[in-house]
Amino acid sequence: MSDFAEFAAHRPLFVLSDDGKQFQVAQNRRLYFAEESFSATKLPNEYRIFVFGGSTVQGRPFSIPTSFTTFMEIGLNRIASDVKWEVVNCGGISYASYRVLPIVKECIRYQPDLYIVCCGHNEFLECISYADVKDQGILTQSYSWLDQLNSFHLAQTAMEGVGIGASKPKAEATSSLSEEVDAILDHQGGLEAYCRAALNSDAINSAFGNNLKQMIAIAESAGVPIMLVSPPSNLRDCPPFKSEFSESTSPANRDSITDKLNRAFELLPTDSSASIQLLKSATEDDPKFAISWYQLGRALVQANRLEEALIAFKRAQDEDVCPLRMTSALRDTLSLIADGYKIPLLNADKLLSSRSRNGIPGNAVLVDHVHPSFGSHQNIAVALIEMMSANNFIPASGADWKAAAMADFEMHLQSLDNMYFLSGRRTLETLELWTQGRGDGPPLAPAKK
Repeated sequence: MSDFAEFAAHRPLFVLSDDGKQFQVAQNRRLYFAEESFSATKLPNEYRIFVFGGSTVQGRPFSIPTSFTTFMEIGLNRIASDVKWEVVNCGGISYASYRVLPIVKECIRYQPDLYIVCCGHNEFLECISYADVKDQGILTQSYSWLDQLNSFHLAQTAMEGVGIGASKPKAEATSSLSEEVDAILDHQGGLEAYCRAALNSDAINSAFGNNLKQMIAIAESAGVPIMLVSPPSNLRDCPPFKSEFSESTSPANRDSITDKLNRAFELLPTDSSASIQLLKSATEDDPKFAISWYQLGRALVQANRLEEALIAFKRAQDEDVCPLRMTSALRDTLSLIADGYKIPLLNADKLLSSRSRNGIPGNAVLVDHVHPSFGSHQNIAVALIEMMSANNFIPASGADWKAAAMADFEMHLQSLDNMYFLSGRRTLETLELWTQGRGDGPPLAPAKK
């Protein structure tokens, strides 16, 4: 068993309280997980749901009280008040699928009735911190190490523990996964370290799919139903975090593209058609330069060419060389796996798009690049409950539960004190600085040989 597997086995997310009555988030995990607990003894009428993922699940920039997991519990009580509904929030800040996987395995022992997994935004947050930092400060090492990460050894052990065969890794792990998240942007100079050559998106996408399959296998082997969630992204009001010209684009062409972007910006208020022509020309000059696509999307929105705008915004997101939002390739992988394994999938991105101005998700439904607003968390909760009912995981819901639940949601929000909202707003300000590469952690260091 690898060092990381040994570590994970001795650092569970949940530990028994001193009085032995509850499982609660371990003290040494609370830097990334909010306080959460559930009874050590499951009652006969209890229905226990575990929800896994990153900060979207946790409810950032606020916390669990305004996460969709809390609103789910409130709504479920409106459907069947005689059931003790327990929705356990296992959302870890910056947690990617490979860090979620061991928690999925751990929680089998807590008698779950349903698993919900919402992953995808964090797959690129820390992986390149294990590549070499070259003399020029650019991370370019191949990502063949990804298939050898110790988390994959752990996944194999988890599969064997529930009687599922898994292929052996091709080689012993040559890179170690840190005990906790080591996000690139937590470090000074983190944004500068991101570059297209270091991302190796195909390997990340393959690993993401592998992790999802293993989570499904763990749940199904234990007889636990599982649902998947495709998390939402802010497309309309979130520019790419870092744009990078293609290597083949000459200095002269780079200057030309920059000039076209500047002229298009100046023309947009008075001549959107001319602005669009310039921006389309810029995207043709270098299709990999993300900001050109974003500016094109904004111009197309102004011209009310919304279908084209959505395509441009998605392309801007996918060409971003600092991918803090789930890429289209990762979404496609998630959808294919859900279809292939016949797993219920809630497309929260599509759900919030339908509630967005012009059908393109932006600041009206998300408070930043990925985190839903309170109302959006409520919408996700309601949609999940409806999906649970449609799949017969819970009793069929009556016609009037939703209106009553929405009233309960509002009462719950009113019950939270001002410090809760103030703390969330401060966290949001910190998050905005973080996405700008203004982390104050130690400088990135080369990987150990």
